[in-house]
Amino acid sequence: MGYLVKELKIIGNKGEATLKCLFDTGAGYSFIRKDIAEKLGDIIKFPKKMEFKLGDGESTINITEEIILKIEINGVTISDEVLVSDKLSEDMIIGAKTMQAWRIKLDMENEKVLIDPKVAELKLV
Repeated sequence: MGYLVKELKIIGNKGEATLKCLFDTGAGYSFIRKDIAEKLGDIIKFPKKMEFKLGDGESTINITEEIILKIEINGVTISDEVLVSDKLSEDMIIGAKTMQAWRIKLDMENEKVLIDPKVAELKLV
């Protein structure tokens, strides 16, 4: 597991912000703090909660909302569903699901986030 923190531009349907984003390969999903999400866009409520076990192996948090956001990484704009939590130590966590879907790699030695611009090319075939 590894992680890096980078400032990224995050865009929702109501606004945008530059946030400190934690890239965390140990987090299955991407998360954003609720107070920030409310300023960026419309939050979608789930019909059923999702329960996540925290790093201590015992504590859990319940997630009942998500938001669709655009994330700018090194000039490349991606889009993803981000789970909303009022219990986050970071502004935003970018997890493994997002990194795998957009083929994002972490260069831990040089503290860089790598993304191929080709992954964001829009094609209609």
